[in-house]
Amino acid sequence: MKKILVLTAALVLSQTLLFAQNGKSVSEKDVPERYVKDFNRQVQNAENPKWEMIDSMVYDVRYVNESGTVTAYRFSPKGTETRWYIEEKYYPQSITDYIKDNYSGYKVKELYALQVKNKVTYQVLAGKRKGLFAKRWKSMRYINFETDGKFIDEIEL
Repeated sequence: MKKILVLTAALVLSQTLLFAQNGKSVSEKDVPERYVKDFNRQVQNAENPKWEMIDSMVYDVRYVNESGTVTAYRFSPKGTETRWYIEEKYYPQSITDYIKDNYSGYKVKELYALQVKNKVTYQVLAGKRKGLFAKRWKSMRYINFETDGKFIDEIEL
């Protein structure tokens, strides 16, 4: 039973990750009304939310919440994801150790708590920095962890 739950969670995460970080900035007026209404219902005082269109049916919105945490929602026909971005000084040690030990040369670009259908996991966007003057991210991967730091899976981008 546990394997089925882990595989289901991995499938949901991998499906949502296929479109990750590939969006283009859009004005709120260009976002489907139902997503804007849902966002405004969930978040009362978001200052300067930034919307991105991932594809014609999927939109992200990122803002800083009242406690100063960068927070994001992903709206799609399949449901809503919530992300709470974590500052580097608060990265869980077990996760940074796992990446250091298993992904030689990789650095964490982003780490956030991800909630999908009431299940919370950590998701790390990691890659290698390449380039002589302008360092660019290469060999990017999403690496997924349980909230206790246990490795779930990875998705190569």
